[in-house]
Amino acid sequence: MAGTDKGKLSLNALTAMVIGSMIGAGIFNLPGRFATATGPFGAITAWAIAGTGMYMLARVFQSLATRRPDIDSGVFAYAKAGFGDYMGFLSAFGYWLGSCLGNVFYWVLIGSTLGRFFPELFGDGSSPIAIIVSLAGIWAFHFMILRGVEQAAFINTVVTIAKIVPIVVAVLIFIFFFNYNQFSENFFGGLNMPEKSLVAQVRDTMLITVFVFLGIEGASVYSRFAKKREDVGSATVLGFVAVTGLMVAVTLLPFATAPRAEIAGVANPSLAGALELVVGHWGAVFISIGVLVSVLGAYLAWSLICAEVMFAAAKSQDMPKDVRGAERQWRAGQCALADQYRGLALCHLDLLVG
Repeated sequence: MAGTDKGKLSLNALTAMVIGSMIGAGIFNLPGRFATATGPFGAITAWAIAGTGMYMLARVFQSLATRRPDIDSGVFAYAKAGFGDYMGFLSAFGYWLGSCLGNVFYWVLIGSTLGRFFPELFGDGSSPIAIIVSLAGIWAFHFMILRGVEQAAFINTVVTIAKIVPIVVAVLIFIFFFNYNQFSENFFGGLNMPEKSLVAQVRDTMLITVFVFLGIEGASVYSRFAKKREDVGSATVLGFVAVTGLMVAVTLLPFATAPRAEIAGVANPSLAGALELVVGHWGAVFISIGVLVSVLGAYLAWSLICAEVMFAAAKSQDMPKDVRGAERQWRAGQCALADQYRGLALCHLDLLVG
């Protein structure tokens, strides 16, 4: 029995995959982004709306993992099972392509963050040194992943813990310096708050709240590696609850330590600036180091996801062997859709003639 579990991921490892893929750079920019758009009241409303919707999505993944244990190829396999091979191909290819393009941003952010410490070498993240470091990092992660998903997942768990520590420390510092009068003053926006309705305030934050929930499907991508099938759904919900709690705390607690306008004016990563307003410059340095660890961890998690999605799609014969095969599959899908629309039009025509 022990042999069958070799190379499998535990509940803790799957949960770390969810947390690792959800916590990237976005959480470190939340204080400034929210302070620019609204106060605590609008933030609570926005999180309630987005959190409810994403909780339902997490429960959908949990339900699918339980009801369809035979599907273990990741999120695209659900699209294939529900809507056919063509939609499964589009889902797999689109998810992989979007993930790969998104990964480029991580190395740009790493370079720009290093530029805060070594401006003459890294500049804004586009200097020759920054490009060389990025290329070296990409190859290092590539060879790490080649050693196996289990080892990479273990490293991801360690990195996930390491990048959560600065966020938790910042939250504890904000709690220690919590000022109720300041929080009350900021509750509806405070001084210099632009004149706009609550609906407009919530609307301006919704793109932020939805974006930071990307990665909630991390456990589903690795469902075939789970020791127990039910762990996939449990990891999705546990990761969602943990990350949501951190994001809400990071958003709301700074409002109790400084005026909203000051928080809105700090540079990104705004969590570093918000902590600097409370404890001084060392707070910004501390969070900047956390940003580097977090982004590296998120890049590892999403690199694993990119590799696994393409491998699983190829294994289930949803991805063609070459470019010509891809073109043929795309054209076949277009013809299938055209046939459906043509059939629907003929049906309507028969009804009209009849």
